[in-house]
Amino acid sequence: MTSLQIRNESDRSKAMGYIAGLDLAKPKKLAITEVDRSGEQNKLLHKLLSQIAEQVSWHGQKLTIDVWKRLCTAAWLREAGHSPMLVPALDGHGIDMIFEHTSKLSIAQCASLITWIEAFGSQEGVRWAAQDHYGGRY
Repeated sequence: MTSLQIRNESDRSKAMGYIAGLDLAKPKKLAITEVDRSGEQNKLLHKLLSQIAEQVSWHGQKLTIDVWKRLCTAAWLREAGHSPMLVPALDGHGIDMIFEHTSKLSIAQCASLITWIEAFGSQEGVRWAAQDHYGGRY
């Protein structure tokens, strides 16, 4: 089985060349799947969340990066028309929120979440760090 990852125009050209060179006398099955978020998106997501955690207090409390990730993901899901599930806690103390983990997001979904987090942080007055010396964001 051949697996190709398409990230840019060069990868797309290689994939098209591979498909064009297939022997049509032997039937093939082609499956295209969207991969989970990229390593670069993961780095950016956590960098943005760390800056929010450093600079924003929520209802008088400083929150951890993990808590901010959960809050932002839940709000983003609601805004996108998906509701995190609220269920009674297994130990009977309170309510737990069940939502999609960011590790399971597609590249497009993660990009949307990052955009949402940037907008939220900007609205809350976060001063985003300058571009890094590699030319990347934040």
